[in-house]
Parts: sequence; C-alpha cells; structure tokens
Amino acid sequence: MRPNNPIFLIFLSVIAIPLSATASNLTRTPNIIFIVADYMGYSDTGPYGAKDIDTPALNKLAKQGIRFSDHYSAAPSCIPSRAAFMSGLYPTKVLRPFNSNIEIGLPSENNTLLRGLKAAGYSTGLVGKWHLGMENNFKPSDHGFDLFFGFNSWTLGYHNHLTSDGKPGLFKNDNLITEDGYLTDLFTEQAIQFIDNNANDPFFLYLAFNTGLPPYQGPNLPRAEWETGWDVNAASRSNYIEMVESMDQGINKVLEKLNALNLTDDTLVIFTYDHGGRHLVDSSPLFHGFGTLWEGGIRVPLIIRWPNQANSGVTISTPTIAMDLTATMLDVALQNSAINNLDGISLLDKRTDLKPAEERKFFWRRGKMKAVRQGSWKYVIDGNSQLLFNLDADIGERKNLFAQHPIIVNRLRDALAAWEISLNKK
Repeated sequence: MRPNNPIFLIFLSVIAIPLSATASNLTRTPNIIFIVADYMGYSDTGPYGAKDIDTPALNKLAKQGIRFSDHYSAAPSCIPSRAAFMSGLYPTKVLRPFNSNIEIGLPSENNTLLRGLKAAGYSTGLVGKWHLGMENNFKPSDHGFDLFFGFNSWTLGYHNHLTSDGKPGLFKNDNLITEDGYLTDLFTEQAIQFIDNNANDPFFLYLAFNTGLPPYQGPNLPRAEWETGWDVNAASRSNYIEMVESMDQGINKVLEKLNALNLTDDTLVIFTYDHGGRHLVDSSPLFHGFGTLWEGGIRVPLIIRWPNQANSGVTISTPTIAMDLTATMLDVALQNSAINNLDGISLLDKRTDLKPAEERKFFWRRGKMKAVRQGSWKYVIDGNSQLLFNLDADIGERKNLFAQHPIIVNRLRDALAAWEISLNKK
C-alpha cells in the first residue's frame, strides 16, 4: 500500500456538507472508480425516480453516498463531454483534429487527469467506451492507461461487437480482438479483473458502459437477432430497460468485489452520465434531450460515495459540472497543483478559498444553441431566440422570463460573450 499524508476531507466546502461523524485519517491513497453511462434519461435510475427500471446497486450507492440533483455534463454529446472528463477543461479548449482533420479527439498532452494520477502512482484502467481517438497520441495507451478493454466508436453491438458500419470494434489495448459474450458483462468482468490485479496499490478504473446507446439489445438475445436493434422505431422501452438493468447488475458485481477485497472504505466511487439521451428514455421533468442545451441534454445524475469520508444519504442541489469531477479525483490523489488551472473545482474540503457556489457560471455551446447558468437562472440562445428560465421554479423550461428580467439577461448575455472570447484566445 502507498501511505497517504493524513488529512480530513469534507464534501463540500462550497455547499457545506458536514464531515461524517465516523471520518478517520486516511491510511492509504484512495482508489477511484469512475463509472459513466451513456445516452440515458435523467429519470432512468432508481435514485432519480425510475418507476419501471430496477437499479438496486445504484439505489444502494446513493443511499451510502451523496446524490446531486443539479449536475451537468460539459456538452450534450459524447466526444466533447468525455474530453472534459479527462482534461478538466471546457472541451473547445482541448479537442484537436486528427486523421487528416476528418475527426476530432483528445491528444494525450491535454489529459490532465491521467497525467496527475500517474504522477501519484496510480495503476490506470479504461474499460468500455473511449471515443477520443485511436491514432498515435490519441489512443488510450498514449494517454497513460495501463489497460484498455473497450471500443473507440460511438457505440458497439452488444453481442457481435461490431460498429454501426459492421466493422470489428472491440480492442484490448491497441489491438482488435474477438471475444464472446454480452458487452456489458464483458466490461464488468474486465473491471473486476483489473481490481483484482491492482488491489494492493492505488488504482483508477474508468468504467465507461455504452448503456443505453443503440443497438437496443438486452442480454440472452438469440444469434439470429444480433444484427437488430439499430432502428429505434423497431425497438421498445423494454429493450432499453433490459440494458439498464444489466448495467446495474454489473455495477453491483464491481461493488461486491470491493467488499470482498476489503477495499470499499478505501475507494471513491463516482457514477454519472456523459450527457442526456432521447427516444426511449425518460428525462422527466426535464425538457428535450441529446444534442441540445435544454436541461434534458445536459443535466445528468451524479452519485458520489466515499465511506467514512462524507455523510451518506445526502442530496445536494448546488449546481456542479463535469470538470468538477476531474478536479475532485485529482484532489483525492493529492495532485492539488494540477487543479489550479482547471475549469472545475474540487468537491472536497476547505483547503482553498472558494467563492460561494451560487456565483459560479457554467457555459455551453452547440450548433445554434448557447447557454449559461448562474444560480437558479439559465439564459439560452436558440438560433435567433433568447430565453431566460428560473430553474428552481421551472425545471421543465416552459416559462420564458426574458422580458421580465432584462438586467439578469444582460448580465448573463455579457458573461456568455466574454466566455466565448476567452475560448477564441486559446
């Protein structure tokens, strides 16, 4: 084990969550498991109100940890949101073209998270979806992952492991491989094996399920149907439910492995989505979904569990954003200097003099849409339309208050313009 300097940690200085009464000095550098689901609805897990989907593992995780109601992805689509996880920065700042400028991804020099974790002595594993490039300087091994078992395409068939173009897409490190099994189960097995292999030293596991992306395929699908599920019009909510419940079963196995190895108290577990979904999902009470800057596209679940270091069963409504998770994980790894230049803040302790949470501003832009949130106010530009919502009173973004609050509109419009200017200087 790698000893740690004894410190007391507290969730969350800017939202004043009290230290757990059973908190104790850390005796080792904590492990980190970062679990990310994909293309799901805000209300599609038990902790966020699901009625037709059974997610006992996530229910238990939320009961033992902290549930965030106002957490945001950095973007409403995969590549930029995942780049923000790895870099801790708004994605426009770090994404770069490759493959003759046809594609974009994250070059290794922009991966602040992996650089900090490797410097702290972590073993690092990526199991699941990467989607940030497989060219030189973009692939997971170049970023510092000791293990990569997964895929780089936007999704992968759950049974035949083919891309939407019908090409093999499952990798072990830098090599395409053939493996039998339901993809969610394979990811779970590889995650457990990684934990087993690294149980004696601090490890970072990025477990990135492609649940609930198409093809809409549950487990135990007959081979004759392995090519199906790509057409959402031929799929059903029940197909999607099977996929989500399979993922939850996998998460349960990962958590049980931590228990079996007596690593639960030494492991920070984070669960979130990369962005919102559409079609078969339930994002209520949010409006719209994937690819938009309405709440259904960018507000996502976040559950954080760290036994004996934070109170359990707490719900936090203070807004947070994806880059905060990068900062938090680096803070846990005692790589505090790496946090200074990030666009997120650590959700831990009082070692920095932070401004009150309500003063933070979060920004997004995607196609014809731009948005900024500060406190309860969200200002949206959608093409030629300008909208202002009070999310505390109108989470569904149905009542446009643009005309009633010109001072707030002007303040947020100016802040959004200044943010865009700052991006252009990068």
